[in-house]
Amino acid sequence: LMSLRALLGFSAASSREETREKVLVVKLAGAQIGLIVDDARAIVAADEERIEPIPPVLAARTGGETRINAIYRGEAGRRLISILSPEQLFREDVVRRLAADQRNITSSAAAERTEHKEEIFLVFRLGEDEFGLPIETVVEVAHAPARITRMPKTPKFLEGVINLRGDVLPVIDQRRRFGLPVLEQNDTRRLVVMKTERHRAGLLVDNVCDVLRVQRQQIEPPPDLTEQMTRLIRGVVNLPQANRLVLLLDPTEVLTQAERSLLDGFQAQNAQADA
Repeated sequence: LMSLRALLGFSAASSREETREKVLVVKLAGAQIGLIVDDARAIVAADEERIEPIPPVLAARTGGETRINAIYRGEAGRRLISILSPEQLFREDVVRRLAADQRNITSSAAAERTEHKEEIFLVFRLGEDEFGLPIETVVEVAHAPARITRMPKTPKFLEGVINLRGDVLPVIDQRRRFGLPVLEQNDTRRLVVMKTERHRAGLLVDNVCDVLRVQRQQIEPPPDLTEQMTRLIRGVVNLPQANRLVLLLDPTEVLTQAERSLLDGFQAQNAQADA
């Protein structure tokens, strides 16, 4: 907010003067500026033919008259209205600073929008715990396959492989991954097919709960855990009203280096078979 009186070199309004101060919002260098004026009387539809350049006698002065851009002669010349240009109200260095401030405000607003950006997770359960995977990494959710082909000489976490619409898909038992007791086959178990930049794998989980939408600022840092779990858990969503605590998995860490190497081997074998 800036005083138009001060910008034009007028003295401050006397406390005895009855004014109804208004704020005129103008745009300058991409920024919005509020000009405080004594009053706002009307919006005038000016005839362009009655707008004249500022007289030289006024342009030669050093006061507020130098800020006047043109003169409008309304009502057959009986009403003179000085036309101001926002660019002429401020020095060039002030205009540059306003432009820079506006860029900073825009950047801060963009950062705030990013901070409040919504994230979506597929939530699944293992035992009593809930875990979330970014929804963009989830390809599909299906019933746990009744038959899984076992592979010899593979790590214990690899349950086996299945044929998913013509593609060989490795299946990883997340219970084994987290050291939980093996769960017998039941109707609630689900296969979460996920993808990373290079791999696709099926994760066997106890069940799939829901799709959770949270604001980015709701995601809290993970608690102090083991080194492996610290890499795996990227954050926590605490929902006290629902008595829920969802651990958010880092999709790039869901597959260990050993698992990724194994999947690379599967992909190489499939490529040779296709050739």
